[in-house]
Amino acid sequence: MPEILRLAGFKAVFAANDRRHLRAGLFMLLMLTSSPALSQINNPAYADYFLVGRFGEVCTMCEVTVLCKTGETAPAPAGIPAEGTFTVYHLQTRTFWSQVATIWEWFVANFSGDALATRGHTRPVHVHAVTDGRWQPMRVVEARLVLDPAVIEFGDRSIDRVERRWITAETNEAIGYCQRLPLWDALEVIERRSTEPDKDNA
Repeated sequence: MPEILRLAGFKAVFAANDRRHLRAGLFMLLMLTSSPALSQINNPAYADYFLVGRFGEVCTMCEVTVLCKTGETAPAPAGIPAEGTFTVYHLQTRTFWSQVATIWEWFVANFSGDALATRGHTRPVHVHAVTDGRWQPMRVVEARLVLDPAVIEFGDRSIDRVERRWITAETNEAIGYCQRLPLWDALEVIERRSTEPDKDNA
């Protein structure tokens, strides 16, 4: 009889743990499925910023392709040029933990977007440098998209989100301009022209 009671107690504990895990899992699922709404900041003050769309900041599951080129005029290509020297940034969807961090910050901010605008969010980016039409090995970096100040940081380079200027981190000087590319056309070219990732930076 005591053995039966002990087994029953174990089953009750396991059942309680299963219910807690289930509740936690359902809560996380709810948060993640609603994360695009929570993680985006839709403030009219940022409406004209580079990569901010009609629904606010770049969404959680969105990809973006951007072309940056040195010079005094902004590039306006219909797609990725076949020749020339430029860099293509392929912003990936946000990682799981980046989404979780933003959800937490959203709650801490008590429904205010100010803290999120200042802190921004991170996401992986595939960097394709092209020199005289030759595609260099792809690098993978972590970008931070910030609204206040208005900047997208790629480590050695950044983009001014107000003027779309391409800035070198070493001297903080503008070296060119950046332009958003049509996504699907750009992905087709990247698939065809990109080379294997640089193992030291992948």
